[in-house]
Amino acid sequence: MGITLSFSFLGAENSMRDGRRDQELEKPESELLLWVGFLLPPLAWSISLETLYLFSDYGCTYANFLPNHVVSVAFLVVSLIGLAVAWSNWQKSGATWPDDSSGSIPRSRFMSALGLLTGTLFSILIFAQWLPTILGVPCGK
Repeated sequence: MGITLSFSFLGAENSMRDGRRDQELEKPESELLLWVGFLLPPLAWSISLETLYLFSDYGCTYANFLPNHVVSVAFLVVSLIGLAVAWSNWQKSGATWPDDSSGSIPRSRFMSALGLLTGTLFSILIFAQWLPTILGVPCGK
């Protein structure tokens, strides 16, 4: 029966809507998703880097770089999943850049924005590390 009124005037939002969003963002699941969106892309990059180093000797010795391609694609997908989680978190927190206020909404916006930036950076890095294998010169010969 209740009617929800929402309005926006030069970035101002209805306090009732902010209150519900604030409660939703304080849930442990929402906080976990903030950390996943922030940490999954760098974790994917670091594991990808170590795994590619592991398979490089094998690839150069036997001229079989299929494991390098599989690792690169798999961890690029994992990094993009982290980027998608950060994007989803950013949308849930209001899809605006963080400001100087305190509370769960600005915190969520800040962590989501950092997740978007790190997700983009580490996805590009994973692709850049895959380029030598794609171009066929990973052994430096």
